[in-house]
Amino acid sequence: MNISAEGIIGSKNGGKNMKKTAAFIAACVVSGCTMTAPVNGLPRATVNAAGGYDMNVTVDLKGEKKAISPLIYGVNQYTTDLRDVKATAVRQGGNRMTAYNWETNASNAGSDWKHSSDNNLSDSDDPADCVQVLSKQAAKYNVNYKLTTLQLAGYVSADKNGPVSEAEKAPSDRWNKVVLTKNAPFADTPDLTDGVVYMDEYVNYIINKLGDSQSAEGIQGYSLDNEPVLWNDTHSRMHPDPVTIEELGSKSVEMAKAVKKLDPKAEVFGPALYGYTAFDHLDDDDAHTEWEEIKKANNYHWYLDCYLDQMHKASEENGTRLLDVLDIHYYSESARKGIEDRLQSVRTLYEPGFSENSWIGQWCMENVPILPTIQKSIDTYYPGTKLGISEYNFGGGDDASGTIAQAEALGCYADQGVYFASLWGGEPFILSGIQLYTNYDGKGGCFGDTLIPASTGDVSKSSTYAAVNAKDDSTVTVMVTNKDLKENENAVIDLRNADKSYKSAAVYAVFGDSEEIRLIDIIKDVKDNKVKTELPAFSAAMVVVSDQADAFDGLKTYEETKTETKTVEFTDIESMTNDKGFVVVPIEDAEHLSKIIINGAVTSSAGSSWATAGCAVCMNVTAKDGSGFWTYKSYNLPLGSKSSATVKFDGIFTKETGEGADKVKEDLEATVAEGKVELQKWWDASEKSEESSEDKIEVKYSNIQVVYEYAQGEAPKVTTTTTTSAATTTTTSVATTTSSTTAPDKDVVYGDANCDGNVDLADAILIMQSLANPNKFGLNGSAEKHLTEKGKRNADCCDPGSGLTNDDALSIQRLLLHLIDKLPE
Repeated sequence: MNISAEGIIGSKNGGKNMKKTAAFIAACVVSGCTMTAPVNGLPRATVNAAGGYDMNVTVDLKGEKKAISPLIYGVNQYTTDLRDVKATAVRQGGNRMTAYNWETNASNAGSDWKHSSDNNLSDSDDPADCVQVLSKQAAKYNVNYKLTTLQLAGYVSADKNGPVSEAEKAPSDRWNKVVLTKNAPFADTPDLTDGVVYMDEYVNYIINKLGDSQSAEGIQGYSLDNEPVLWNDTHSRMHPDPVTIEELGSKSVEMAKAVKKLDPKAEVFGPALYGYTAFDHLDDDDAHTEWEEIKKANNYHWYLDCYLDQMHKASEENGTRLLDVLDIHYYSESARKGIEDRLQSVRTLYEPGFSENSWIGQWCMENVPILPTIQKSIDTYYPGTKLGISEYNFGGGDDASGTIAQAEALGCYADQGVYFASLWGGEPFILSGIQLYTNYDGKGGCFGDTLIPASTGDVSKSSTYAAVNAKDDSTVTVMVTNKDLKENENAVIDLRNADKSYKSAAVYAVFGDSEEIRLIDIIKDVKDNKVKTELPAFSAAMVVVSDQADAFDGLKTYEETKTETKTVEFTDIESMTNDKGFVVVPIEDAEHLSKIIINGAVTSSAGSSWATAGCAVCMNVTAKDGSGFWTYKSYNLPLGSKSSATVKFDGIFTKETGEGADKVKEDLEATVAEGKVELQKWWDASEKSEESSEDKIEVKYSNIQVVYEYAQGEAPKVTTTTTTSAATTTTTSVATTTSSTTAPDKDVVYGDANCDGNVDLADAILIMQSLANPNKFGLNGSAEKHLTEKGKRNADCCDPGSGLTNDDALSIQRLLLHLIDKLPE
């Protein structure tokens, strides 16, 4: 997901329309790549460039100290962020979770992808598999706090049978009704035949399976659904009407009471509002008077007052706190306008008098700065409630503005007392903004746990936050940014009112055209507690100051250890296209492959205002043990004439084996085999296709750059960028293994599962139906159209003889998309 598509804009309806583009398609599994838009003319700062400007940074060691919540360094689960960044919390949420059926793991994409009900979130039929996977992933990456989502919208997916039409909107047999409290004994395993999904039974199942919120494997927080204001837009097939204040309030209270009854120490998050207009008036518009009447009767300032008041009063009646964390989402308006606006965008959250370049800065200054205004609401209507921001992103994933904004945002969260925050998105420059705080040296070096006052002379040019550890001030960590796009910053960090002398410092920074955190300076002669260093233009840095003179002995700066790169550029793309329409890119040095930069144009035949092409770099790889396997790294290209994506290669590839509950994903060290990779387009989504219009989304590549990275002095002598037009007709395929095969049965029509003489999407659907509900659609099933013995033989079209699996349905879809020529596969 690219933040430019996720932002909340203009009017309420404008915000909803943009929200549609946020997920594009949840069925795409992101695997170590980023979707980006090109940024031209960015400075490539050098550490020792001449010139620059002076900036005084003041840190007060005796100033007011604030404990920093460790949970502000969180991420959302849907990307590979847990692998790519050292996070302290993880949230399982997003649009898909609103229609998630915990009994079967079916979910619905809503308008993000053709209102499809399917197995996107999990192939398993085991109840609550998604939350069990969350628990396992968190344990794998040493993340102790887990937040999952409970369903409040009224219905969840009843099946995994694909798109839900308007005629099948709820109530229909495509949906199961949600009942928040069962008011009857819980079943050990859920009843799949009653057409009802009980949410308190879900919480009970989680506790029985994983333990309660106090256990290491258990769930610590429960979110009261996701972005309810957008239910009637994103999930119009199940909740066509706008959510009302009464509905959201009553459902929140009932669900929270159930959670607290089952797990009193679990934390309840709500209401997960999508953005500013929802904070202000929920979903009220000119056609409704609910908000205006409630506002006038209670003298509320904005809707957040009302929600807090509802939860507070219900808590007093119930005798227990029902809302632990007031949860919002925040996608900056001004950050989407460009780099310079993004560099100032965080200030809307914390700085009195700052007016950003957006409709918020023009019309909504009464609530700016936003976080202090929210805190005032909390203090007035429900004191003691914590503040959470479970989705946010300031953009800039492909340049250092993303790092700068992210670093400033985390400092802001620490200063404003935010309890929980989880980034939505996995773009590398933004993740580096988190890494500066949690793992700046790659060895676990992190920002202190106690904030101390820090300031710069001009926050428009440079922002700063500083911290020590509560019981140890031997190390001071100072985050400082240089927002100037061209000039280096001569920073003087003055550690005032210190009880000791600080003697050395190290400066870790993200700058220029690399998202890597690099050690750019080691200062061994700190005098008078003043650290002097030069920050590159357009950078964010973590300055680590120690009272030990030898604290950084043995370390080498980036200049001493920097690498060299070789870039091979391909422009004659047509000659590289094979007979299947895929682009085959030569890889000449797999061991040193660093990244592939893909540029091109994405067009819409129907004139959509937004569209996305979901693509993948496909390849065979060789693991360290010599075994081979097929894998991919996916990337997305947004609509536009200058669409771009960067796919990183770090020597780690994902190997998938098994199906359903037995499916296993392993991250293995490997290298690209066969001297090539292949660019494939797998899916697309667009504005017009969601409206049932024909819309052909095409990708035309213009330029592909393959970048190799070497230790200094080891790069090949020929390091100039080259252009090649080498054509190839070979294709990437699954790694070959030694095995025997049986000649195909002449009576078998591979793929024709329903035996109608054609191989089409209906066959793929029948296969998935038979696997999901064998009693109805399997052999001798009760449905009129069920799988027969002949149909089963026909359906076994992926690795015939291995038995019927979802891979067989996938092979049919690949055939229909012309990704393969024939069946069996």
